[in-house]
Amino acid sequence: MSSLEKIKFVESISSTNTYLKENYFHLENMFSICSKHQTNGKGRLGRTWNDDDDLLMSILLKDELQLEKIEEISLLICASIFKALSEKISGLKIKWPNDILLNGKKICGILLESVVSDKLECLVIGFGINVNTKKFPDDLKNKATSLLLETNHSYNIKELAEKIYSQFTFDYEDYKKGKKDYLKVCKENSCLLDKEITYLNQGVLVNAKVIDILSNGHILLESDGKQYEKSSGEITLHYSYYSNIQND
Repeated sequence: MSSLEKIKFVESISSTNTYLKENYFHLENMFSICSKHQTNGKGRLGRTWNDDDDLLMSILLKDELQLEKIEEISLLICASIFKALSEKISGLKIKWPNDILLNGKKICGILLESVVSDKLECLVIGFGINVNTKKFPDDLKNKATSLLLETNHSYNIKELAEKIYSQFTFDYEDYKKGKKDYLKVCKENSCLLDKEITYLNQGVLVNAKVIDILSNGHILLESDGKQYEKSSGEITLHYSYYSNIQND
């Protein structure tokens, strides 16, 4: 079976991530499912994912993975999607830990989920890309955009999915060989590096500066003269047109 034959295309599904989590035991490593619409799609923190003729895709990893490597895989898929989309459009930025922005608005969200028993059974890499959406609801229109809205051009979902899948397959093989090219992509195209951010820590609002994106997938922050790592969570940028982006 060729790599692209591992992608199953459907018009609509409850959730691509849920499908892979429920069926991983009889699916091949790197199997992927792609849909234009999800009836029960979700983003991070259980939020509903809004879609309209978009690219909704999940990839199954069943390699010998370690839970502590999940943050690295998050950066890896960010880099792969960034590279694939950059061939079609400019103005993209990566917003750690798992968003891609276009002209300051969210165009792609990524959600990694795992199935764990006495070991990590599988990792599901899910992502949604706003491709042909023509209009967003009022609560999202200032935070999200689509390829169609930015370019006035519609895109073939299948072709775009195959491009991203091929790019990730190539990058993942390099990753397994110990290569860190994806980290360079994430650093060079980050909208966070050297910026002031805000995030919640146990209900307390913390202001910090982003110093670096580390090889373990964490970010290095500085606050009150002290440096420390942050492995996940929502952050908001200060003093820029990104300030309204809240990972919705």
